[in-house]
Amino acid sequence: MTADALAMLTRRDYSRAGLRAKLRAKHHLSDDIEDAIDKCTEWGYLDDQRFGRSRLESRLKRRPTGRSDALRDLQRQGLTETMSKVVADEVFEQLGGERGVLNDAFDRWVARQGSPENLAGAKRCFDHLMRRSFPRYLVLEKLSIWLEDFTS
Repeated sequence: MTADALAMLTRRDYSRAGLRAKLRAKHHLSDDIEDAIDKCTEWGYLDDQRFGRSRLESRLKRRPTGRSDALRDLQRQGLTETMSKVVADEVFEQLGGERGVLNDAFDRWVARQGSPENLAGAKRCFDHLMRRSFPRYLVLEKLSIWLEDFTS
């Protein structure tokens, strides 16, 4: 049982809940699963905080999103609400806060779409950033330069 858990962890990181689900899918007994998880944690191979940090850093580099979306993803992966918040705080601070991640998402949008030429183009950028679950006030602040140009 522990060998199965270690074999899985050599391929990629898992959260405790994720590893538990994988081992259950292989029809291992619950007591054996918990023993294997405890041993892997004790040996340092299984760490929810390390898993969450790694996953969130990778995800935000690939597809920048707001903090609420990041928290939902971490909780879907089996991290507790408290652990998700701790991990999100660490990672967002490292990336310049939610404003820094928004700047990255904005720059990517402009690189793909170009600067908008009218209010409808600015609205498309606004909608894109809102779908990524960035706070409305940050998005409006970021787009304020365009909005002032188009409304005056």
